[in-house]
Amino acid sequence: MNERTGQSQRSAGASDAPAPEAHGGLWAAAFSVYGALDDVALIALGNRGLLRRGRAELAAGRVAPVNEPADLGAGAQPVAEEVTIGVGRPPVPVTLTVSGPQDARCPCPVAGICVHILAACLWMRQAVNRDGADESTTAADTPTAPASPEARATSAPAQATPSDPVLEEVLAWEPTDVEKSLGAEARRRAQASLAGMAPDRLAASTEVTSAPGRLSITWPDAPEIVVIAGLGPRGMIVSGRHSSAANAAWCLQAVIRLFARADRPWPWPDEKTTFDDRKRDVVSTVATSIETLLSAGLSHAGPRSATDLERLAQVTRLEELPRLSRLLTSAAGRLRALAERDDALDEATALSALAAAWSLTQALTAVTGPPDPALIGRTDTETAQTGLLLPLSATWWTAPSGSRGLTMRLWDLDNGQPEMVTTGRATGTDAAFHYSQDATLLWGTSVRNILSGPLRLTGAQRRPDGSLAPSNRTSVTRRSTEPGYDDIDLEAVADHLQRTGTGPEAARFEAPVPRLRLILVAQDGLGPISIDEVHQHYLLAVTSTDGCRHLLCMEVGGWEMQMVSDVLSRDLQVYAITVEGDRPSGVFVREHDRISLLAATFPPSRAVPGRGRGRSRRGPEEAGTQEAETNGEDRAPIRVLVQDVREALTALAASGAMRPTGMVAHVLRTRVRRAGDLQLATLVAALAEVGDRPSPGAVLRACAVVDRLDALTP
Repeated sequence: MNERTGQSQRSAGASDAPAPEAHGGLWAAAFSVYGALDDVALIALGNRGLLRRGRAELAAGRVAPVNEPADLGAGAQPVAEEVTIGVGRPPVPVTLTVSGPQDARCPCPVAGICVHILAACLWMRQAVNRDGADESTTAADTPTAPASPEARATSAPAQATPSDPVLEEVLAWEPTDVEKSLGAEARRRAQASLAGMAPDRLAASTEVTSAPGRLSITWPDAPEIVVIAGLGPRGMIVSGRHSSAANAAWCLQAVIRLFARADRPWPWPDEKTTFDDRKRDVVSTVATSIETLLSAGLSHAGPRSATDLERLAQVTRLEELPRLSRLLTSAAGRLRALAERDDALDEATALSALAAAWSLTQALTAVTGPPDPALIGRTDTETAQTGLLLPLSATWWTAPSGSRGLTMRLWDLDNGQPEMVTTGRATGTDAAFHYSQDATLLWGTSVRNILSGPLRLTGAQRRPDGSLAPSNRTSVTRRSTEPGYDDIDLEAVADHLQRTGTGPEAARFEAPVPRLRLILVAQDGLGPISIDEVHQHYLLAVTSTDGCRHLLCMEVGGWEMQMVSDVLSRDLQVYAITVEGDRPSGVFVREHDRISLLAATFPPSRAVPGRGRGRSRRGPEEAGTQEAETNGEDRAPIRVLVQDVREALTALAASGAMRPTGMVAHVLRTRVRRAGDLQLATLVAALAEVGDRPSPGAVLRACAVVDRLDALTP
């Protein structure tokens, strides 16, 4: 019998052996931190279910030491710093250290804290307490455990006082040592989160409860943070699953809040060196590379140019400039599609992506003090507090790179703001992925279920770009068992979208997201489908309830055309149409005696459209060819100006000739005067620079201004 087998057999039969609390003395003192892990701390470490399962393993005698701790009664051996505990049948060896549960090791494939580690902590807690009692049984067995602010309000732990020993221990920590222990990224995140918050406000919003050897801290929209006596800053426990950087930031913020409650200011270090010379050199290199690429002409760009941008994206990510890295990655993808002559992308789109990245380099170059965290960006997800969500559309897409996926747009009825969630698959991955409303792609449920009516999310996370994460750890709760949207005031939603679809929030460095609108359709407000021969797409005329006429674009063979044809072929009553940019992306119809939301289930294709089922009231086969009309909205002077200027700038960028000549020069001269008449001083200055001091930087700046103006225009 080999040694490993012998150990396993000894551990399997060790459940009847006396608990090591009999050793007492130095051994118990070395692992005493586990004695302070009450159920509140263990729930924060894992979750209530894991604690219940761990207690069941302990009660069944399936938790026992693999290597017996040294008998220190004789004092002949040094104190062991690690103990291996077997959990389960067959036993899984869990290694616990004197530094606490955050350094526990388990060979099972579960990431983070597993049931084996939690069971081992329970055994060690029992072992180091001299009476051997498992002190708490209520937290895991009753719904009133103090795992939330509401539960803590009725639980046993009392409000911490200045005389609490654990609180005194925390207040004795040196701020510089805390920041060094938790890392520079935690400091940056905490400082960004607490910027502008007065200490008295921090103190008032922070709730602290205590128990022997343990302190619990929480505040609105934050997980529970637990401090265990003797473990220091790195031994703090953050409830829930977060990245290591997010955990460290939560811990640092908890310590800062405890200092604020004790009327002790937190001495933030000098941030003048945060944006150092190395970062400045990288930013300068990015700006120069983009200008060089533009001077060669976008029509001459090849795959090499896209590869260079991807390399710069990696460099900026390593230099902790995540926002610039994301913009460069986006620009590289569009440039590669342009180089491969993808029909779905043109020079104007690529120019806008390059202008977004270039304008961010200019903003970073102008930084003289601590950089605005918004310019740097975030690298991880954070907890999202969403209200009742109204689905508005589901859009299937295929990227120029070949990746494909789904984007859903929603409206938060409680918070009055739009939300977006995207999931996708890279080229050549997930052969099971298919375009279907029955596919389980978001939040562990089907697209059809999400579209069936308003919903709430539990455990929602927000990505660094501001969109919701499609994580399966987020659960969907239906507001009602009955599907439909009959009790939703769609008119109010349309009004809110009209007011929030533009403005400062839309004018970001990133390429603008297509504007989201909800058009309330008048009775018999669907007009004929016509063909725009110039741009090669279909046009659907829609009359809204306010009498305005809108023209919606539909790609030939695209999913929008198939969705609209399906609605028309079944002669459904249309209440409202969700529009992204100028394309329909969802239709609210009266079907089966209730209002429902329809979205396309077909992939983008180039098949011949218009083969609707049954009788069609109108369709492209019946529609005569006509010249494209223009929405009243699109005839707005600013929108006409934006379109003209963008076309002129794109012509310069495509050719690489930065000095305007001929018709391009004429367009820019006349549009400068028009911009002046409209009191658009920033655009006037940008276009004047293109004419007077032509350069790639001048074209990029003008393009960035035009894109922001487009986003700001209602």
